[in-house]
Amino acid sequence: MTESFFNGAAMTRRDAFKLAGAATAMAAGASLIGCSQATAAPAKDTALAAGGAASTTLEEATSYNVMKVETNAPSINLTAGIVYKQLLPGGNQLHVDMLVPSGEKGAKFPLIVYINGGGFTGSLPSRGITQRMAFAEAGYVVASIQHRVVPSARFPEPLEDVKAAVRWLRAHAADYSIDPERVGVVGSSAGGYFATMLGVTGDVKEFDVGDHTNESSAVNAVIDLYGVSDLTIIGAGLPDGLEEGHDSPATTEAMLVNGTAFGGNKGASVFDTPEAAAEASPFTYIDGTDPAFLILHGDKDTLVSPVASMELYKRLKDAGVDVERYTIEGAGHGGPLFDQPAVIDLMVEFLDKNVKNIGQR
Repeated sequence: MTESFFNGAAMTRRDAFKLAGAATAMAAGASLIGCSQATAAPAKDTALAAGGAASTTLEEATSYNVMKVETNAPSINLTAGIVYKQLLPGGNQLHVDMLVPSGEKGAKFPLIVYINGGGFTGSLPSRGITQRMAFAEAGYVVASIQHRVVPSARFPEPLEDVKAAVRWLRAHAADYSIDPERVGVVGSSAGGYFATMLGVTGDVKEFDVGDHTNESSAVNAVIDLYGVSDLTIIGAGLPDGLEEGHDSPATTEAMLVNGTAFGGNKGASVFDTPEAAAEASPFTYIDGTDPAFLILHGDKDTLVSPVASMELYKRLKDAGVDVERYTIEGAGHGGPLFDQPAVIDLMVEFLDKNVKNIGQR
């Protein structure tokens, strides 16, 4: 083995290379440190401070590169997590998220009650922000509401919550710049079911329980986005056993109507309890006095059959209700196609006609 000597100690060639590399790194580091120290303190010239004097006049500053902006869109203010219902003393609370457009003092805006879907098992007011913002920018207060869900709740409890939210919003109209005479509802999927039920039960007082019962829970218009209608036809006509899958006590619609199989409750499908399913069907309450409806459904939806909303459309039409229905080509159960300008514009046009400009037609 080749050896060299440093401070009287024997060193291998490998050790010598290590030592040389370390020395090189130390030198480089020292060089960098030196550079850092050289540039760490930037030059200062306090004489450059303005000292209260400016070379620019106010006229020059305000006339430079002027951009004129039209106030076509209002500013939108969000208030989230407002409690509208206390279920029991010490129990759960139900919330609403509010989008309120800016306006002149004392201005009143029409209201959109927004109900997100969740398969009857979820209810999140924070969802659907693209559509909610579009409605707010079009000049609506938008209240996205929470309701009770299965398995802890059964029909009609979630519907009672939705109606309680409408009454609460009317009772607090002055706090959120709401015109209580102009109210529409928009719902998707299971939220579409509750929006539809809200529309067709405006005069059914048995579902108006709790606070503010002196206020109405009726609405002027309904937008149903790929919503559930009658609970027995959610899977109607779907292929590959999807329709048959709804004939089970384990489906969420079965739990909504009949509760969860637990303890003394053996559970049942909606087909096992036709009377209870009929009580929870919007078809039961259609009477021709219902508000205007706009129904949208994707042709590729395999979660809620397009047959469900088509059957709702036919029954509303037969009863003399003002109703429109559109099939969205290529759309499944929700998705980005429902957030596109063409669809948003269609919904806003419908709301303007039947909510914002009501009484002006």
